[in-house]
Amino acid sequence: MDTKKGLLMFGLIMAAVFLGSFFGELAVNAPGIEWLGKAYTIGFSTFDLDLHLFVLTLGLQIKVNICEIFLMLVALLCYNKLAKLIFG
Repeated sequence: MDTKKGLLMFGLIMAAVFLGSFFGELAVNAPGIEWLGKAYTIGFSTFDLDLHLFVLTLGLQIKVNICEIFLMLVALLCYNKLAKLIFG
């Protein structure tokens, strides 16, 4: 994949995440579409590894809502057409 096309893909995914988060928060209080704001947490919570000399704390959690997932799928589906339009 070309660097420019990679940046386009990254930009589309980031735009989908930010817009999905924004619209998902708005949808939570809207009757009929509140399901778009339903959020799920993926990952594992923090845990400590005590090695007597130092303590190592590890953890990773990602919070994603339905609107973000939907917009990421739309971005992935539109990527090829948009890349052909921009880069020829």
